[in-house]
Amino acid sequence: MAHYPINLDLKGRRCLVIGGGSVAERKVETLLEFEAEVVVIAPEITAKLSDLASSGTIQHLAVSYLSDPSDSSDRLQGALLVFAATDDREVNKRVSADCQSRGILVNVVDDPELCTFFVPAIVQREDLIISISTSGRSPAMARWLRIRLEEALGPEYGQLADILGQLRSEVKAKYRDPGDRTQAYLRILNSDVLTLLSEGKDQEALAKASSLI
Repeated sequence: MAHYPINLDLKGRRCLVIGGGSVAERKVETLLEFEAEVVVIAPEITAKLSDLASSGTIQHLAVSYLSDPSDSSDRLQGALLVFAATDDREVNKRVSADCQSRGILVNVVDDPELCTFFVPAIVQREDLIISISTSGRSPAMARWLRIRLEEALGPEYGQLADILGQLRSEVKAKYRDPGDRTQAYLRILNSDVLTLLSEGKDQEALAKASSLI
């Protein structure tokens, strides 16, 4: 079954990672890139996670998720997303069940049956984000496609998205009809603006894009 794609604003939102190993570390790093408020629950964590906790970048609860079942409700309180990344399937199953009973989105690493959402492979060029998902069927294929897209799409694509964002209000002011606005954007996209950006001619690219509105 295909899954509905969605982009979430995680800034300042509470996200839990259950587990303290290398997989959990990667989940934490990605969440921090998107400015989430991260809480790690695990008796032991990697050196990098320990440094992040010591600096106050993340919160670390040094307990087992199952240490006191009565506390699980409090730990999950206010969480937008929960990641279960332990090597104990019984713990992961409990995390999944607790989250689903509370209507909290949960991802259990390498166990699609216990997930209510999947994390896509991501290609990011500044504010341009391309996500790739096989709905949990083949993470390897998603990673393979990500590598191919990373090779094909240079940083100039993110710069182009930034230019279009800068010009958006001008386009909206000039054209009331949505179709005319689309044509203005297409003139820019089909021009040599992207080439100019790839050559490092940022100001020339901006001037050219502006002239095509």
